[in-house]
Amino acid sequence: MNLRSRLASIISGKQSGLPLIDIGTTSLTGIRNNVLPHKAKDKAAHPVYGTVPLEPLDCIRLGSDFVRSGLLFDFPAITDDSFIDAYGVKWIQDGSAFFPVNHPLETAALSDIVRYPKIQWHQKIQPIESNIANNYLIIADAPCPGLLNLCFMLRSTWQFMEDIADNWQIATALLEWSAETIVDAYKYMLSSLPYEPDIIIYADDLGHQDGMFFSPMDFRKYIRPFMHSSLTRLRQLTSAAICFHSCGAIRPILKDVVELGIKIFNLDTKAKGMSVQEIRQELPPHVVLHGSTDLCALGRSVANRDRAGIARLITELAKSSPVIAAPLDNLLSTEEVLATIYGAAFIRNLSDDDFEKIRNIGPVRSIIEEAIEKTLSKELPAV
Repeated sequence: MNLRSRLASIISGKQSGLPLIDIGTTSLTGIRNNVLPHKAKDKAAHPVYGTVPLEPLDCIRLGSDFVRSGLLFDFPAITDDSFIDAYGVKWIQDGSAFFPVNHPLETAALSDIVRYPKIQWHQKIQPIESNIANNYLIIADAPCPGLLNLCFMLRSTWQFMEDIADNWQIATALLEWSAETIVDAYKYMLSSLPYEPDIIIYADDLGHQDGMFFSPMDFRKYIRPFMHSSLTRLRQLTSAAICFHSCGAIRPILKDVVELGIKIFNLDTKAKGMSVQEIRQELPPHVVLHGSTDLCALGRSVANRDRAGIARLITELAKSSPVIAAPLDNLLSTEEVLATIYGAAFIRNLSDDDFEKIRNIGPVRSIIEEAIEKTLSKELPAV
């Protein structure tokens, strides 16, 4: 069975056996530009995170079944540890990360929001050769922030939350502007790609570590209708499965998001109430979890021959099937890249039957020992 058929089987809920593996392809699994200087590019895969638009062969060498496609962004012009993005939002650097500090529509009147300039999309597209596109799976990275994230960026988190409660006209105008921007961005990207992607990323943080930004009732009443409209329009643009990413403790609304036509979830399994076991129970059995088990932690356990750690993590991965194995987040160090390579290699040194045994009965020592020896006896690709 080729990779495209395996993905179709996983999404349909029929696939058993080993998971597919995604490394280095998107803002969810990518490598920061400063981690591997010899792979650094003059364009970024993500304009704020600064992830590397890895070449398809590099993704494959890391152990990925997927390759990256999507927009290429200029690196921001940083002055005094800050820059202004294409939306007019000012970001300031704190350590290795950037955070929004000035929001162009924070005090804007309704007329200013309605007339706020639209984004002009003209970014270049990362190319993929035909032999790669035919034999590997293509993930198209999110070309822009999601609906709620855009509203928070333009208006500020607290002001937009107040608008939802007290000024529905303003909130509606912001949601409409953001929805149109999102659809335009995906339309531009998808029409520019040389090949139809298998998966597209949609990223929208709906909560924080301890809870949601809005109550489930308010989410359903105010945010979900606009999200439904946007995602419906995206599905009209492409047959690719949508991988929905959200940080935060959003378990109370998972079923609401599934009903928007989402087939793959990348969720924050470190947030409150969002353990892999809990969200697997909450989601329908055919919905795929992406990057739910820490592939870096699995790789570190393999490199250190930590059998207890391996047993815990590979069992979690198997019992949460259907899954796509991936890092929990983009990779911030060479150590994390190496650990991810080890994790991917360990999974590939299991058979389909091995993985099903672990899924059905738990960790089997002989299976784990054999996969450890196979992984550590072979020279892994240099990074």
